Amino acid sequence: MLLTAEEVDYLETMQVNQASIDKGDEFLHDGEPMRLTFLIRSGWVMRYRITAGGRRLIIGISLPGDFIGLHVNFKNSSIYSAAALTDSSLALIEPVRILEIHRRFPVLASGLDWMTVRHSNILSEHKVSLGARSAAQRILHFLLELWTRLEQIGQANTKGFELQLTQEQIGDCMGLSTVHVSRSISRLCKENLVRIDKGMVTFPQVSRSVSFADFDNRFLMEFSTKPGMPELINKISSN
Repeated sequence: MLLTAEEVDYLETMQVNQASIDKGDEFLHDGEPMRLTFLIRSGWVMRYRITAGGRRLIIGISLPGDFIGLHVNFKNSSIYSAAALTDSSLALIEPVRILEIHRRFPVLASGLDWMTVRHSNILSEHKVSLGARSAAQRILHFLLELWTRLEQIGQANTKGFELQLTQEQIGDCMGLSTVHVSRSISRLCKENLVRIDKGMVTFPQVSRSVSFADFDNRFLMEFSTKPGMPELINKISSN
Protein backbone atom coordinates (compact mmCIF):
# COMPACT_ATOMS: atom_id res chain seq x y z
CA MET A 1 0.00 0.00 0.00
CA LEU A 2 1.04 3.58 -0.59
CA LEU A 3 0.20 4.66 2.97
CA THR A 4 1.00 2.79 6.17
CA ALA A 5 -1.71 1.87 8.66
CA GLU A 6 -0.37 4.58 10.98
CA GLU A 7 -0.70 7.21 8.24
CA VAL A 8 -4.26 6.12 7.43
CA ASP A 9 -5.16 6.31 11.14
CA TYR A 10 -3.65 9.79 11.33
CA LEU A 11 -5.74 10.92 8.34
CA GLU A 12 -8.87 9.62 10.04
CA THR A 13 -8.20 11.29 13.40
CA MET A 14 -7.28 14.50 11.59
CA GLN A 15 -10.87 14.63 10.27
CA VAL A 16 -12.69 14.21 13.59
CA ASN A 17 -14.00 17.80 13.64
CA GLN A 18 -16.52 18.15 10.83
CA ALA A 19 -19.12 20.63 9.66
CA SER A 20 -22.09 20.39 7.31
CA ILE A 21 -22.50 23.40 5.02
CA ASP A 22 -25.75 24.12 3.21
CA LYS A 23 -25.77 24.99 -0.48
CA GLY A 24 -25.02 28.67 -0.93
CA ASP A 25 -23.56 29.24 2.53
CA GLU A 26 -20.22 31.04 2.82
CA PHE A 27 -17.86 29.51 5.38
CA LEU A 28 -14.68 31.49 4.68
CA HIS A 29 -14.62 35.26 4.24
CA ASP A 30 -12.07 37.30 2.36
CA GLY A 31 -9.90 39.17 4.87
CA GLU A 32 -10.69 37.10 7.94
CA PRO A 33 -7.95 35.26 9.86
CA MET A 34 -7.05 31.91 8.29
CA ARG A 35 -7.08 29.70 11.38
CA LEU A 36 -8.16 26.36 9.89
CA THR A 37 -7.39 24.08 7.00
CA PHE A 38 -10.52 22.71 5.33
CA LEU A 39 -10.79 19.29 3.68
CA ILE A 40 -13.76 18.76 1.38
CA ARG A 41 -15.32 15.43 2.35
CA SER A 42 -18.37 15.70 0.10
CA GLY A 43 -19.94 18.25 -2.19
CA TRP A 44 -18.66 21.04 -4.42
CA VAL A 45 -17.18 24.28 -3.07
CA MET A 46 -16.14 27.47 -4.84
CA ARG A 47 -13.36 29.88 -3.90
CA TYR A 48 -13.89 33.40 -5.15
CA ARG A 49 -13.11 37.11 -4.93
CA ILE A 50 -15.43 40.09 -5.18
CA THR A 51 -13.76 43.05 -6.89
CA ALA A 52 -14.09 46.65 -5.74
CA GLY A 53 -16.56 47.12 -8.59
CA GLY A 54 -18.74 44.32 -7.24
CA ARG A 55 -17.89 41.64 -9.81
CA ARG A 56 -17.38 38.07 -8.64
CA LEU A 57 -14.56 35.96 -10.04
CA ILE A 58 -14.48 32.27 -9.11
CA ILE A 59 -10.82 31.33 -8.75
CA GLY A 60 -11.32 27.62 -8.18
CA ILE A 61 -13.72 24.71 -7.70
CA SER A 62 -12.87 22.38 -4.83
CA LEU A 63 -14.09 18.77 -4.97
CA PRO A 64 -14.03 15.90 -2.43
CA GLY A 65 -10.46 15.21 -1.36
CA ASP A 66 -9.34 18.79 -1.99
CA PHE A 67 -7.91 21.03 0.72
CA ILE A 68 -8.53 24.74 1.21
CA GLY A 69 -5.76 26.52 3.11
CA LEU A 70 -3.44 23.52 3.06
CA HIS A 71 -0.36 25.58 3.94
CA VAL A 72 -1.75 28.15 6.35
CA ASN A 73 0.42 31.12 7.30
CA PHE A 74 -0.59 31.68 10.92
CA LYS A 75 -0.11 35.46 10.66
CA ASN A 76 -2.06 36.00 7.46
CA SER A 77 -5.72 36.41 6.60
CA SER A 78 -7.59 34.72 3.79
CA ILE A 79 -7.30 36.36 0.36
CA TYR A 80 -10.56 34.84 -0.93
CA SER A 81 -13.99 33.69 0.20
CA ALA A 82 -15.37 30.16 -0.03
CA ALA A 83 -18.95 28.94 -0.26
CA ALA A 84 -20.75 25.66 -0.86
CA LEU A 85 -22.09 25.06 -4.38
CA THR A 86 -23.94 22.00 -3.07
CA ASP A 87 -24.73 20.69 0.39
CA SER A 88 -21.24 19.83 1.57
CA SER A 89 -19.32 18.22 4.40
CA LEU A 90 -15.99 19.64 5.55
CA ALA A 91 -13.31 18.45 7.94
CA LEU A 92 -11.98 21.32 10.06
CA ILE A 93 -8.27 20.72 10.60
CA GLU A 94 -5.93 22.62 12.87
CA PRO A 95 -2.87 23.66 10.82
CA VAL A 96 -0.55 22.13 13.41
CA ARG A 97 -1.86 18.72 12.29
CA ILE A 98 -0.57 19.46 8.78
CA LEU A 99 2.81 20.47 10.23
CA GLU A 100 2.86 17.19 12.15
CA ILE A 101 2.42 15.27 8.89
CA HIS A 102 5.58 16.88 7.50
CA ARG A 103 7.46 15.98 10.67
CA ARG A 104 6.34 12.35 10.96
CA PHE A 105 5.12 11.04 7.60
CA PRO A 106 7.35 11.89 4.61
CA VAL A 107 5.32 9.97 1.99
CA LEU A 108 2.07 11.54 3.13
CA ALA A 109 3.78 14.96 3.23
CA SER A 110 4.95 14.41 -0.35
CA GLY A 111 1.35 13.70 -1.31
CA LEU A 112 0.19 16.96 0.25
CA ASP A 113 2.94 18.85 -1.56
CA TRP A 114 1.82 17.17 -4.78
CA MET A 115 -1.70 18.47 -4.13
CA THR A 116 -0.29 21.99 -3.90
CA VAL A 117 1.53 21.54 -7.22
CA ARG A 118 -1.61 20.10 -8.82
CA HIS A 119 -3.61 23.08 -7.58
CA SER A 120 -1.01 25.37 -9.14
CA ASN A 121 -1.22 23.40 -12.40
CA ILE A 122 -4.98 23.92 -12.53
CA LEU A 123 -4.59 27.67 -12.00
CA SER A 124 -1.91 27.74 -14.72
CA GLU A 125 -4.21 26.01 -17.20
CA HIS A 126 -6.97 28.49 -16.39
CA LYS A 127 -4.54 31.32 -17.12
CA VAL A 128 -3.67 29.74 -20.47
CA SER A 129 -7.39 29.50 -21.23
CA LEU A 130 -7.96 33.15 -20.38
CA GLY A 131 -5.09 34.29 -22.58
CA ALA A 132 -4.99 31.85 -25.48
CA ARG A 133 -8.30 30.00 -25.88
CA SER A 134 -11.62 31.10 -27.32
CA ALA A 135 -14.71 31.20 -25.10
CA ALA A 136 -15.93 27.85 -26.45
CA GLN A 137 -12.51 26.29 -25.93
CA ARG A 138 -12.28 27.65 -22.37
CA ILE A 139 -15.64 26.20 -21.42
CA LEU A 140 -15.01 22.81 -23.02
CA HIS A 141 -11.53 22.60 -21.45
CA PHE A 142 -13.05 23.40 -18.05
CA LEU A 143 -15.74 20.73 -18.44
CA LEU A 144 -13.13 18.15 -19.45
CA GLU A 145 -11.07 19.14 -16.41
CA LEU A 146 -14.04 18.63 -14.08
CA TRP A 147 -14.82 15.28 -15.71
CA THR A 148 -11.22 14.08 -15.22
CA ARG A 149 -11.08 15.22 -11.61
CA LEU A 150 -14.43 13.64 -10.76
CA GLU A 151 -13.47 10.36 -12.48
CA GLN A 152 -10.32 10.22 -10.36
CA ILE A 153 -12.41 10.22 -7.17
CA GLY A 154 -15.11 7.88 -8.46
CA GLN A 155 -17.80 10.55 -8.92
CA ALA A 156 -18.08 10.40 -12.71
CA ASN A 157 -18.39 7.59 -15.20
CA THR A 158 -16.75 6.97 -18.56
CA LYS A 159 -19.43 8.98 -20.35
CA GLY A 160 -19.64 12.13 -18.24
CA PHE A 161 -20.71 13.71 -14.98
CA GLU A 162 -23.42 15.69 -13.21
CA LEU A 163 -22.68 19.42 -13.41
CA GLN A 164 -23.23 21.41 -10.20
CA LEU A 165 -22.62 24.85 -11.75
CA THR A 166 -24.97 27.35 -13.34
CA GLN A 167 -24.08 29.16 -16.56
CA GLU A 168 -23.51 32.30 -14.50
CA GLN A 169 -21.03 30.45 -12.28
CA ILE A 170 -19.25 28.99 -15.32
CA GLY A 171 -18.94 32.54 -16.62
CA ASP A 172 -17.47 33.68 -13.31
CA CYS A 173 -14.90 30.87 -13.60
CA MET A 174 -13.99 31.66 -17.20
CA GLY A 175 -14.19 35.47 -17.19
CA LEU A 176 -17.24 35.45 -19.49
CA SER A 177 -20.72 36.94 -19.38
CA THR A 178 -23.68 34.61 -18.93
CA VAL A 179 -24.85 35.47 -22.45
CA HIS A 180 -21.43 34.53 -23.87
CA VAL A 181 -21.47 31.25 -21.93
CA SER A 182 -24.94 30.41 -23.23
CA ARG A 183 -23.95 31.09 -26.84
CA SER A 184 -20.72 29.12 -26.52
CA ILE A 185 -22.42 26.10 -24.97
CA SER A 186 -25.05 26.18 -27.73
CA ARG A 187 -22.25 26.14 -30.30
CA LEU A 188 -20.48 23.25 -28.56
CA CYS A 189 -23.70 21.25 -28.41
CA LYS A 190 -24.53 22.01 -32.05
CA GLU A 191 -21.10 20.77 -33.12
CA ASN A 192 -21.56 17.64 -30.97
CA LEU A 193 -18.52 18.45 -28.82
CA VAL A 194 -20.54 18.27 -25.62
CA ARG A 195 -24.05 17.41 -24.56
CA ILE A 196 -25.78 18.82 -21.47
CA ASP A 197 -29.12 17.26 -20.60
CA LYS A 198 -30.80 17.98 -17.27
CA GLY A 199 -27.44 18.78 -15.69
CA MET A 200 -25.68 15.68 -17.04
CA VAL A 201 -22.60 16.51 -19.12
CA THR A 202 -21.45 13.97 -21.71
CA PHE A 203 -18.94 14.04 -24.55
CA PRO A 204 -20.31 12.19 -27.62
CA GLN A 205 -16.96 12.33 -29.44
CA VAL A 206 -14.28 12.55 -26.76
CA SER A 207 -11.28 12.71 -29.09
CA ARG A 208 -12.80 15.64 -31.00
CA SER A 209 -13.62 17.42 -27.73
CA VAL A 210 -10.08 16.93 -26.42
CA SER A 211 -8.57 18.17 -29.67
CA PHE A 212 -10.84 21.23 -29.95
CA ALA A 213 -10.24 22.26 -26.32
CA ASP A 214 -6.48 21.69 -26.51
CA PHE A 215 -6.89 19.48 -23.44
CA ASP A 216 -3.83 17.66 -22.08
CA ASN A 217 -4.66 15.86 -18.83
CA ARG A 218 -1.04 15.69 -17.62
CA PHE A 219 -1.70 18.74 -15.44
CA LEU A 220 -4.09 16.54 -13.43
CA MET A 221 -1.56 13.74 -12.90
CA GLU A 222 -2.33 11.52 -9.92
CA PHE A 223 0.13 10.97 -7.08
CA SER A 224 2.06 7.74 -6.66
CA THR A 225 5.55 6.74 -5.60
CA LYS A 226 5.61 3.64 -7.79
CA PRO A 227 3.64 2.61 -10.91
CA GLY A 228 0.35 0.92 -10.10
CA MET A 229 0.13 2.11 -6.50
CA PRO A 230 -3.19 3.57 -5.18
CA GLU A 231 -3.70 7.32 -5.47
CA LEU A 232 -3.36 9.44 -2.36
CA ILE A 233 -6.40 11.50 -3.24
CA ASN A 234 -8.63 8.42 -3.05
CA LYS A 235 -7.29 7.60 0.40
CA ILE A 236 -8.04 11.08 1.67
CA SER A 237 -11.48 11.51 0.12
CA SER A 238 -12.66 8.07 1.25
CA ASN A 239 -11.90 8.59 4.96
